[in-house]
Amino acid sequence: MLKKWVSEKNNGNTDSLEKDPPKETGKTNGNMNPDNSTGERKINNILKGSKVTGDINVTCDLVLSGDVKGNITAKDKSNIVIKGSCSGNIESGMGDVDIRGELRNGNITTGGNVSISGKFTGGEVKAQGKIFVNCEFSGRLEGTEIEIGANARVKGELFYREYISVSRGAKVEVHLCRLNEESKKEDKKPEKKVEDIKPPVNKLVGVQ
Repeated sequence: MLKKWVSEKNNGNTDSLEKDPPKETGKTNGNMNPDNSTGERKINNILKGSKVTGDINVTCDLVLSGDVKGNITAKDKSNIVIKGSCSGNIESGMGDVDIRGELRNGNITTGGNVSISGKFTGGEVKAQGKIFVNCEFSGRLEGTEIEIGANARVKGELFYREYISVSRGAKVEVHLCRLNEESKKEDKKPEKKVEDIKPPVNKLVGVQ
């Protein structure tokens, strides 16, 4: 689903997450969940033209090409690909989330990676892995690594743990912070310390 950072040959100025479209059958790859009896990848498909109202819970990968009004929850390493539209929250244990369509009025939470190349309106994105944004985005991002693509128009808050990169051509108007996690005692949860390195909020920064 979301395999690795690769350099885009078209402009040579940005990296992105290489995305392979899911296949109906075949051996397991990355976080894909295999069927132990057949060795084939298990995928739930909601086809284009389908309309679903209510929450969806899956134990294997989900490819949504239709429209859903409700929350989507995937267990363990199950991946979620949104090609249609979703109005609600998306949560995956350790899987990747790929928004190629539209997510409206919802949050994304995952222990894996997140790629947003479609449309995201409102809400926040929290990932333990990498976050790649290459579209119009308004909201809050929190991840270990954050990359803003060349076609991105980003407004909101960006919180990163290791590094952040902004490609040439991107336009950002953000509050930028780096998160440092410090564990004090074994019986206490890690405390997050925020170092504020934000640019002027009212200034639209165009990376040339």
